[in-house]
Amino acid sequence: MRLPRLLVWLAFIGLAPIAFAQNAHPVFGYYEAIVYDTTMLQGVKVDESTGDVFIMFQPDKTDTQLTLRISMAEGAQYRNWFTGEEVLIAQENHGRAPNTWTDRVQTTANYIEYHADGRIFLHLKRLKP
Repeated sequence: MRLPRLLVWLAFIGLAPIAFAQNAHPVFGYYEAIVYDTTMLQGVKVDESTGDVFIMFQPDKTDTQLTLRISMAEGAQYRNWFTGEEVLIAQENHGRAPNTWTDRVQTTANYIEYHADGRIFLHLKRLKP
């Protein structure tokens, strides 16, 4: 009777890392993606030497109207961009080439929210100061 219990226990231990890995958030440079919609994005790239964050849209989403918001803490009041506005409308909304890194963002904020169609499709959290 102990052998079946041992096999179940070994199977659980073997599958546990897979279960926990599925809950992990992807990390890009020193940002963790709290929200990451793979139907919108192919990837995120962070240039740690400059602090620039780039995104790559899925080929069928390159004409997405993108807005961004930043804050210092999750759920905190949004900060203003260099324009003095709380919401930044991306200038590259049309004409993005497929499979290209676009929409460069540079900020000292701890959280960056990327919005399209009234929802967040990417929410980044800074992991280090």
